[in-house]
Amino acid sequence: MTSVSDADVIIVGSGPAGVSAAWPLVEAGVRVLMLDAADTELPASPTHATLAQWRADPHRWQAEIGRDGALADSAMSPKFATPLARATLAGFDTAAGLSTRDYVAIGALAAGGLSRIWGALAARYGAEDLAAFPADLGPHYDRVARRIGVSGGDRPDPAALTPPAARFAARHMARRDGGFDLRAAPNAVLVGEEREGRGACTACGLCLHGCARGSIYHAATELPALRRFRHFTYRSGMRVERLASDAGMNVVEARAGAQSLRFAAPIVVLAAGTLMTTSLAVRRMGLAGRPLRLESNPVGGIAFLMPHLIGRALPDRSFGLGQLFYTLATDAGVEAAGVFYGADTLPLAAIADRLPFTRATALRAARALAPALLLATGYLPGRFSDNVLTIEEDGAAGRMTIRGHQTDTATGLLRASFAQLTRHARRRGAFGVPGSLQLLPPGADAHPAATLPMGGIGPAATDNMGALTNVPGVFVADGAALPFLSARHPTLTIMANADRIAGALARRLCSTPELRRAG
Repeated sequence: MTSVSDADVIIVGSGPAGVSAAWPLVEAGVRVLMLDAADTELPASPTHATLAQWRADPHRWQAEIGRDGALADSAMSPKFATPLARATLAGFDTAAGLSTRDYVAIGALAAGGLSRIWGALAARYGAEDLAAFPADLGPHYDRVARRIGVSGGDRPDPAALTPPAARFAARHMARRDGGFDLRAAPNAVLVGEEREGRGACTACGLCLHGCARGSIYHAATELPALRRFRHFTYRSGMRVERLASDAGMNVVEARAGAQSLRFAAPIVVLAAGTLMTTSLAVRRMGLAGRPLRLESNPVGGIAFLMPHLIGRALPDRSFGLGQLFYTLATDAGVEAAGVFYGADTLPLAAIADRLPFTRATALRAARALAPALLLATGYLPGRFSDNVLTIEEDGAAGRMTIRGHQTDTATGLLRASFAQLTRHARRRGAFGVPGSLQLLPPGADAHPAATLPMGGIGPAATDNMGALTNVPGVFVADGAALPFLSARHPTLTIMANADRIAGALARRLCSTPELRRAG
């Protein structure tokens, strides 16, 4: 086994948390080594300038259903039924030693992690949630938002939206019902500006297939800038298997193909994604075999129809990510949150599969309905989830088992929240499509979190800096350290928290003379 020790801090993972932790450290002159499991190139994104060009491409079917038809799974979200998504998710289950029951476990080994296929919603937690958070995230939200570029705002601009969303937003601004807040979706997408390596959004509508212009942020877009720092080292193809200690140093044991490697540093920051981070941390703390609570957002989706748009021509250009972000004060006193999307960028087959007609009739109906559909997702806070994660020792890499469970309370609250949303939508000219409500299984939100909660109780809890109990120098910077899941998407909060933790570590390290000289 080869040993390497050339860093002050080792970061495990290149996703949103990993790169957000890297920036404060490298900017302070700290030597950083980032270990990443990624070892393969992802498929190139389509370069068509417009949706019309995409629809006219005779080879489009290869991206929509796959050469072997493997993507034509009507039960799969279109978000995950693309070559990019399949390649991003490939190999995770095996690498994690994963076994699940009644839970959809989603993870990635690709550079940038799940941000390669995320919905790019960069929402901040609400005031009530932030009041319960164990640290002030305000300046860190601002810092991360400036770095990645976040569009949207408090007031939706109908002129910047596609027709269904524009009509919905215009009617909302004329009503302003209490308990229902609607705003332009805060997306990590460059609109009207360009940055190094990233072009401005041209509304080509191919967002689900990856953005060839780089307008949609993903964490791997920041790796070239980080690698320009001489004291930042990025090593891909490193499957981190376990943590250990040796002579007062923290050791990361990894495998690169058939080669075993050991990397040592005073500090290790875990940012490998909630599930992989939890596996590494739990085994390092000697807690293998102990069941842990795993939070996820109870989630569902529903379709709304705007009758005046039925039969309109499909647009040549559009935007395939969320356009409107909403929060809803439910009658039960719980905040629900979600996003409205247009359906005009989806493959018609994805819509037809959910219509109660013959295939030919369903495709014709989908063609007429797509320009008039507004799709909505809805999320509840993670405290209504009821999942259990157990990590076991199994050779070098460990094994994990997840048992998901949707409680009757969560199901009832989800249904009630969508009933309220439907009433608000009807007042804005959008009518719920009968039978379109889908309540998704635990984990389908792709927001696993809070297994090693900051400020929590129990042996797996971390302190307010994400430090592991009784393991000096190991910190958790990704979703595993969140104390709870809000109903609002957690990615920006995870990034802000990673920025906060790494900034504090940088100040601590730079006050140590020998480390300051090393940087």
